[in-house]
Parts: sequence; structure tokens; C-alpha cells
Amino acid sequence: MPNEEQSDRRTQQPPIGIDLGTTYSVLAYLDETGRPTTLTNGLGDILTPSAILVDRHDVIVGREALKASTVEPASYAECFKRDVGTFVYRREVHGIQVPPEVLSAFVLEQLKRDAEQRLGPIKQVVITVPAFFDESRRKATQDAGRLAGLEVLDIINEPTAAAVAYGHQHGFLRRDSAGELAECDPMTVLVYDLGGGTFDVTILEIKGTQFRAIATDGDVQLGGKDFDERIVEHLAEQFIRQHGADPRSDPHDAAQLWLDAQEVKHTLSQRSSTHVVVFHAGLRTRVEITRQQFDEMTRDLLERTETTTSIVVKEAGLNWSQIDRVLLVGGSSRMPMVAEMLERVTGKTPDRSASPDEAIAHGAALYAGMLMQQSIDGRATTCQLINVNSHSLGVIGLDTNTHERVNAILIPKNTPLPHRSRWIFQTAKTNQRSVKVAVLEGESHRPEECIPLGECVVRELPPGLPKGSKVEVIYSYAANGRIAVSARVPETRQSAHVEIKRNNSHDLEDLDTWRARLLGKDEKPAAGSGTEAAIPVKKSQRGNLLRRLDSLHIKIGYAAVGKETPEALQRTQASAQKATAAYRAAKTAFNHTAAACLKSKSSDEKVQSSSLLAAAKVRLDQYRTQANFACLVLGRECVQAGFLPAEAADLLKEVTALRKALGQ
Repeated sequence: MPNEEQSDRRTQQPPIGIDLGTTYSVLAYLDETGRPTTLTNGLGDILTPSAILVDRHDVIVGREALKASTVEPASYAECFKRDVGTFVYRREVHGIQVPPEVLSAFVLEQLKRDAEQRLGPIKQVVITVPAFFDESRRKATQDAGRLAGLEVLDIINEPTAAAVAYGHQHGFLRRDSAGELAECDPMTVLVYDLGGGTFDVTILEIKGTQFRAIATDGDVQLGGKDFDERIVEHLAEQFIRQHGADPRSDPHDAAQLWLDAQEVKHTLSQRSSTHVVVFHAGLRTRVEITRQQFDEMTRDLLERTETTTSIVVKEAGLNWSQIDRVLLVGGSSRMPMVAEMLERVTGKTPDRSASPDEAIAHGAALYAGMLMQQSIDGRATTCQLINVNSHSLGVIGLDTNTHERVNAILIPKNTPLPHRSRWIFQTAKTNQRSVKVAVLEGESHRPEECIPLGECVVRELPPGLPKGSKVEVIYSYAANGRIAVSARVPETRQSAHVEIKRNNSHDLEDLDTWRARLLGKDEKPAAGSGTEAAIPVKKSQRGNLLRRLDSLHIKIGYAAVGKETPEALQRTQASAQKATAAYRAAKTAFNHTAAACLKSKSSDEKVQSSSLLAAAKVRLDQYRTQANFACLVLGRECVQAGFLPAEAADLLKEVTALRKALGQ
């Protein structure tokens, strides 16, 4: 008979790993033998589309939502993973802007519901994220899990999870007959992870149960969806050429184009050509697409991944002969062009032994089992994951030669975590009464091109402190992503310490509240009822309402930038015009740099141009943030002055209701 301990173990939930993808999500668990197994959803599919649709009765998640996207595009949302951890909510569903964390939570809730039909109650899970996600995006992913009623044991990088699954599949985590882990020679694996919406490349060293990341890079705005977009553009251009009308102008026809494009991409992974019939405005066009055409129209996207891959190998201090395996994961890695490019660049045949769709979820389930002290192959196993930081961290300093502000990088990207760095700076002037250490994230040496994270200030220094007095700065980066900064003036023994907490923790309402709001069952009167909307505010809701109000102000500000405004607004408008013009210029510069990057011939040229492209991307993000802030200020002043551009006039009622609810 089974003993009591074995009986208790059976009643526990199995270890669960979730690959929360941009386009598709997967849930896996460990069976009683410790084998990772993908759990099919309620429709019998292993992949659940990360898509939601709001109909009259409920919030629909998955395949049925995807199918209905062409019928009700205004009530449909997808690809919201790209927005998690950002300032502006860009997904409008059913006329309501919904935070990406909430949309992700609906997907997680559906995965949880489907799994519980087979496995019983589920609470604890491990969720994966792209390795290039910063701490704010990781925290937002945890928020989504919490909203879905889950306890997120940990967040694991997707390439690392894939490597764990690969290690288990090839015996690195298995024990010998004596119960000891088998001795394995270290293996250096490059994981090329091209998913639906994000791209990661990570080099790891696998040695038994130790998975040590050496270098990582990626792009959270590059994935299979971008390849789909090129097909959409091609189909639309062919239709325009024949009929003079753009099928993308109709939301329903545009949604159908996206579905057709995805089907074309999948078909061209198996066949050399296919065709699509495009319908719009009672007209139709038959378009044939060959694999060669598809490869040509997406060549620049593939080369972006090639450049990033080459840079990661260089940053790891390795050459291709030192890479033992090139592991392909992510559904978009199935495109033949990917394997062909990697074989040409690396001289190795890419390893497809891990399922591109399932490996990441399997690795997360294995890691969950280790965290829950469950067993793998019948025996308890622990695993050591050593990650690196994906973004450099520094402080603002003063260049003694140029007297210009610079970003002094203290912890370069790809530094193994945890890490502690100690640096000595000097006071900038005589009789300095305080020292401020401004903490930055980014690769550029120009502070304005980096992301500010916070600051640490040593105050009330004694009078008469000479210029050049030493300031000791200690920068700590924990394995869980927490950042702490200490600053000390040894001469006076005064110091300050701060833990950087990025402003990304939204006071999000529970999913039932959001579901009721999306279905029109909350307490807010319907639009056009003649009654001013009243939104009851709990303390926990205030942060979310403030962010929603800011989002509306930004929309109003952008609408007012090019309009003739009252004299009282013109100064603020001029600032917003300058910021938006700088953003447009940065976008143009980024496109030019990307085009130049594609023309690079030698590997050195590619590395150099890719570095310039990374810097241009940082500048683009910085100017986008500045433009959003300038338009936020302009939008607030427009509302206060009673001036709204015609295209933003319909936002006034909601702005008024939010301001009233917030007591403004």
C-alpha cells in the first residue's frame, strides 16, 4: 500500500509551466514519472492563441476569438504581450482601453481553467518571459498571473527554459543507477528563439544541473507577426494595383488579411508556393506567393536576427567553433529561411530535437518541479540557473575633460547575476552640500538616451567640503532583478541607500471587474444615456484610473499638436510640437540606420552597424517617451482650458468622469 507521504504527494497539484506567448500560449505539467507533458486546452489543441474577443455574454479566449476577429475586429485584441510594462495602453477592446496585463491575465485564466478540468485545482506556476524583458516587463507578467488567480513561483527566461527542456531530453538531468547525477561534459548551446512577437538569442553553458547564461540579446518588437505583416502589405499592394482600393481600409477585410497572411506563412514552410484570394468592396483578386518572394520581402527581418546572433557570440567572447549546439525554438523558427541562414552563418546544422512550440513550457514545468521539490524521473533534483543582465546599468557622472554629463556604466550587460560593483567618483565643486546618484538603464553613454530608474541622494554635507572629495558608489544587482544603490562620502562618513523600485506596479482591478466593464455590466451608465458616468473608486483602483486618465490626456495632446489653439496653450503646444518632431526625426533616423545595417558586407561592418542600430533604437524609445510626456501635459491643459480638437471631443465625457472619480 502507498505510504502517507506518497498519498499526500498525489493530492498536490503537479508542477506547472506556462509559456505566455505573444501569439500562442502553452501550458505543460510534470506527470507522475517527472516527464514534462503538454496539456491540451478545452478544444484539444496544444496551442492556445493569445487572443481575446468580447461578445455579448463573455470574454472569449483562444481559437474562437481568433476566428471571430474578422467579424468583430473592434472587440478583438492580440499581441498585447508587446505592451506589458509600458506607460501607454494601446489596446482598445469594445471601446475600452484595457491594460495589457489584464488582457494577458484573461489568457492565463483560460489556461488555468482548461488545466483544472484535467488536473484539479491549480495555484502555483512558473511563467516564462523573453530574456530581453527588463524588470518592469517581468513585474507586469507577475501582475497578470496574480490577476488570473495564480501564485507565480518564479519568472524564467524563455531560452533558459528551452535549454532546461533540452538538457532533460538529452539526459543531463537524469541519474545513474546509484542515484547520482550522471557526469556530463559541459556543453555550450546557442538558443535561437523566434516567437510570434519577440526574438531572443542566448548562449548558455549546460553542465549537469547548472545552466549558466553567458550572453543574451534580443528584440521585444520582432517576431512572426512582423513576417505576417509583410505578407499583408504584399496582398494589399496587389489588390490596390488591380482595383485601386485598399482592403486594409475596412477593419473586417484587414482582419481577414492577417489570418490569410499567417496561413500563407505556415504553408510556405511546407510548400514552395501558395495562393490567396483577397476580397474587398465586392471585388476579388487572386494572388500567388512563392517561398522565394516571401524570403525576399522579409530578408531584412531575418538579417536583423542574424546580426543579433553574431553580436551575442562576439559579446560572449566565443567563436562559432566553440558553440556545440544551435537550438531552434519558437514557432516562427520553422520557416526554412531560418535554418538555412543559421547553417550558413554557423557551419552547423541547427538542432530541431526540441519542439519549437512546447520546449519552453516543458522547461518551465521542469523548473517548477525543482522549485516545488517534486521529483524528476523519480528522484528529487535541484537546478541552478545563472542568468545575466540584459541591459547595462549605470549612473550619471560628469566627464572631467568635457564637463558634460555622461552615463558611467557600472554593470555592463551580460554580467552574471548576482553582481556587486564599487566605484569611486568625485564631487564636482567646492562646498557641495549634497550628492545625487542618478541611476540609468541603457547602453548609450549619453544620459538622455537611457532610461532613468531612480536616484540616491546624500544630503546635508558639511560646509567647506573641497572639490574632488571622494564619493563611493556601490551598485548591487540581485539574481531576482532587484537593484540597490548606496552612496557614501568617506570624508564625512555620511551615506544613503536606496532600492530601485521601477514605477510599474499597477493597482489593477480584479478580472471580474474588468469582465463586467467590458460586457457593459458595471455601474457606469451607457454612453448617450444623458447621465454623467460615475466610476466608484476603491483605494486599490486609484492607480489604474490615474493611468487611464493619463492615457486619454496623451491622446488629446497628440490630436492638438497640429491644431490652431488658444494663446494660453501655445507655449505648451510648441513644446509638444518640438518633442513630437524629435520623435519623428528619431524614427526616420532609425529607419535609415536599419537600411544601412542591411547593406553591411563584412562581419565587422555588421557588428558596428548593429551597434549603431541599437543606439538608434534607444534614442527612438527615449524620444517616444518624451513626446508622450509632452502630449500628456498639453492634453491636460487642453482639458483645463476647455479646448478639445474635433477628433478627441468624444473623450471628454470619460475624462470628466475619471477626474470626478479621482476628486480632481
